[in-house]
Amino acid sequence: MSTDGPAGTGASAAVPDDPEEIRQDIERTREQLGETVEALAYKTDVKARAKERAEQLSQRVKGTTAQVKEQAAARTIQARAQATARAGQARSQIAGKTADARNAAVAASEPAKARATAVGGAVRAKTPEPVQRAARQVAQRTSAVGGQRGGLVAVAAGVVVVSIIVIRLRRRK
Repeated sequence: MSTDGPAGTGASAAVPDDPEEIRQDIERTREQLGETVEALAYKTDVKARAKERAEQLSQRVKGTTAQVKEQAAARTIQARAQATARAGQARSQIAGKTADARNAAVAASEPAKARATAVGGAVRAKTPEPVQRAARQVAQRTSAVGGQRGGLVAVAAGVVVVSIIVIRLRRRK
């Protein structure tokens, strides 16, 4: 059924005849009106909108902060791993260079050892038997003493023996 709207508009609208339909239509209109009033109230409540916006921004900042922390932690772990790897490489290089230096020192000491052996043999050949016996006794006593003092005593005894040998050789000439 159709009727004319307010006078002078010429609009027509269907008005339900059933009272139940009219109640439902009124209820829908009330709900729409309530939503419209809430929207208007929200738009006029600047304080509530500002608080809501502040909360949104706060959540966004918290999210960004958490993300930055995670990235920083990942970069720290990566940097630590790189530093550990570089330290391992440096240790390997140092170990290699140390081994090279040790080998070079051993190689350089070989001629000195050979000369010392040759000189020792020549000195032993020219040293009289009583002096050799005395040197052996000193060596035995110093080995019995042991430790660093024993080494010093052995060096001192060696110096005495060499001095005696040099003095005797000079006298013979």
